[in-house]
Amino acid sequence: MKKKSVAGIIALNFFKTIGIILLLVAVGVLSYYLTMLYFDQTARTERSTTYKHVITVNTGNESSNLIYSYDAKSRKIKAMVLELFDSVSGNMNYITIPVNTQITITANTYADLMKVSQKLPQVCRMTDINDYFKGDVAYEYGILILQEELKADIGYFTAISSDKFGSYFENAGSKSKPKYKPAKALLDRASACSSPGDLEDLMEEAWEDLITDVTLSQKQGYGDALMKVQQDKIRLYRAYGTKNGDVYTLNSEKNRKLINRIWESQSYTESQGGGSKTAGSSPSPASGRLIQITNGSGIDGLAAAYRTKLEADSLQIKGLGNYTGQKQTQTIIYAKKKKWGQELKKYFPSATVVERADLTNGADVEVLLGTDARLP
Repeated sequence: MKKKSVAGIIALNFFKTIGIILLLVAVGVLSYYLTMLYFDQTARTERSTTYKHVITVNTGNESSNLIYSYDAKSRKIKAMVLELFDSVSGNMNYITIPVNTQITITANTYADLMKVSQKLPQVCRMTDINDYFKGDVAYEYGILILQEELKADIGYFTAISSDKFGSYFENAGSKSKPKYKPAKALLDRASACSSPGDLEDLMEEAWEDLITDVTLSQKQGYGDALMKVQQDKIRLYRAYGTKNGDVYTLNSEKNRKLINRIWESQSYTESQGGGSKTAGSSPSPASGRLIQITNGSGIDGLAAAYRTKLEADSLQIKGLGNYTGQKQTQTIIYAKKKKWGQELKKYFPSATVVERADLTNGADVEVLLGTDARLP
């Protein structure tokens, strides 16, 4: 038997190596395509990502969600409910807006919208939004028109076909003056959730029924906050306005005040209409906040003195502390919502109010005392 030459052995090993490399590359490519095929088959295509939005979609701490019920055939709007949810306080509110609401669009807004749709009349009805505009973005144009009339920001929309709307909402008012609230069966299912994860699963289960301009993950971001909502504390309203024949005209000023009052409310401790308060006996809005007082002034006992002062006005002091940085000359009020900090300005008139999410001891408001807060 002839011995193989060195060159032959090298060549043989070379081709074996090349073969193994090619096999590994083929396996890698096949795995990649199989993986992509899997994701193509299982990934959810979010409707909200398939078109250009005409509003700034906002899913912040104050969730303002305009809910439409639409007829699947005619596309007419059959019901409208503005859901206002404060994820910090846990307050949930629903304002029913009559679908025969008629709005006169301001000249500047109308000029802009006419560039989009020649079908839009300057005096329009909310029930006809899908006649004026095409596609899911029609609901956002509805927000643009309605929020201008309400003089209040609306962050996003949810649209539900009228044949499924009853699974999500029920009428707590009359037939002629509906006042919608979440359906009891839905609330019971939500109450049975033992964790935010369970609630997020419930949202995912319902997601195919909805048209919305937010993603599922954005909506699920409210899971923790929604766990705080209590069924008997949910509050219902009907938008202020006047009915003339088959036309409803909103009272912009009254509705603006209602919405502002809702956002400024402390955490609800009783059901709607529960309890009675005489005029002038209402507690300060700040009485529902948890307040941390941090002494940055270097003045001994100043934080304790302010605790006594604020507690005398029924404010809740979460804790006291000393600032570890350099001495502060100006008081700063940090608050999860800027308006909450403004509520304390009467105690600290020269203070600056700064919005901040994470505060010491999980407080709602933290007052960093400076030397300007020195008491007489």
